[in-house]
Amino acid sequence: MSEKTLKSIFVVLGILVIVWLGSGLLSRGGGGGAALDDGGLALLLEGLDETGVSQIRIVGPVQTVSLQRSGGSWTVNGNVADSVTMARFWRSVVEAEVGGVVANNPGNHERMGLSTDSAWTVDFTLTDGAMTSLLVGKTGPIFPSGYVRLPDQDAVVVVSGDFRPTVVLSITEWRDKTILRMDTASVVRVVLEMDEETHVAERVDTTWSVDGEPANANTMRAVLDELAHLVALGFVEDGEIFEENPRRVVALGAGTDTLGIVVITGEAGTRHARTPGSTTVFEIPSFRVDRVTPDIEVLRVPDPGGV
Repeated sequence: MSEKTLKSIFVVLGILVIVWLGSGLLSRGGGGGAALDDGGLALLLEGLDETGVSQIRIVGPVQTVSLQRSGGSWTVNGNVADSVTMARFWRSVVEAEVGGVVANNPGNHERMGLSTDSAWTVDFTLTDGAMTSLLVGKTGPIFPSGYVRLPDQDAVVVVSGDFRPTVVLSITEWRDKTILRMDTASVVRVVLEMDEETHVAERVDTTWSVDGEPANANTMRAVLDELAHLVALGFVEDGEIFEENPRRVVALGAGTDTLGIVVITGEAGTRHARTPGSTTVFEIPSFRVDRVTPDIEVLRVPDPGGV
């Protein structure tokens, strides 16, 4: 092969390499071509904020989550929504990173979890009555991310961040799991009813006693910590409500001021808790039960002369 022919081959190869590199840069965003077109999804997300949305409806394959704003708080399916989860959701909207189109063929929708019967449909109702929607599919190619498309478009984009993980949360994770909350600085007396006995813990200044005897300071601190914000694992929606082994805690302020009451039943690792006047039955772990309703032997200061 002559030197002239070799030079011609190298020139052609060089041109091909340049063309290939150029097309690669364009596909990554250097040229602003169709690969960068997100179908308006980024603009949609940028236009959403908590003050401008009155309702969010997330319809998934196995559940429907209906979030309703009233003033500065939210409800989920008629129950109080967890403020931490709501803050997480809105943070995920603000921080969502919308990439370019990764698929245009509707034949890919099912594989990506974006067919109408497999996707999570998220409907935002704005305060002016307008509605905007998007579909969320399976986990994307990087963590955390997800495949997303608009209902009237075939184009699929990858949205990076916490948006998809938040959208697919269960109803239980959206709900506020607070059983009881109070300012324990106002508590001067705690009545514990358990094992068919009643014990009264009382505070004078910063010192606690139980049934007239010195109380264990660490144990009383644990009781008050739980009463300050008693949190459940979940909720009892179906099935039998435990009735055995009832324990009742009453927190009292000055005089006869009742600050809070909780009734706990059951003997298993997970027990049930209720507050008077509420139809909600909570699931509560046994370790919290042991902290908020300690056995009398644990509540009292150990006898220095004992073993």
